[in-house]
Amino acid sequence: MKANNFNVINRLFGTMGIVLKIPVYQRNYDWTETNVRRLLDDLKTVVQTKKSHFIGAIVYLESQNSDMGMQEFLIIDGQQRITTLSILIKAVMDLCGPNDQQAADMSKDFLTNKYLSVKYRNRLKPIKSDN
Repeated sequence: MKANNFNVINRLFGTMGIVLKIPVYQRNYDWTETNVRRLLDDLKTVVQTKKSHFIGAIVYLESQNSDMGMQEFLIIDGQQRITTLSILIKAVMDLCGPNDQQAADMSKDFLTNKYLSVKYRNRLKPIKSDN
């Protein structure tokens, strides 16, 4: 096992051609407002101080069973944070409105794999009950 510090946005959302899959054995998304507020406070600290900040461990494993012909990472730990970050990116994009090109680009870059078929387009693949 190899442990590294990395920028979660750049590594997991900024790299083209990867899919983040939540395995079926993981718990459902169940973060409360308190959990989300804590993450938002951490993000606010990062923006205000412009310093790195540890938001928690993300444990993932490269899947050997990808049927998409691209890298697929199984999220073993950190799925609640990754899902919340995806929702946050989508919410910011929606607030910008449909005519905001920067928001549209953000969606293409961080939330989707724009060159794949619709079936595989979303970068984050939650468990079925959270889809």
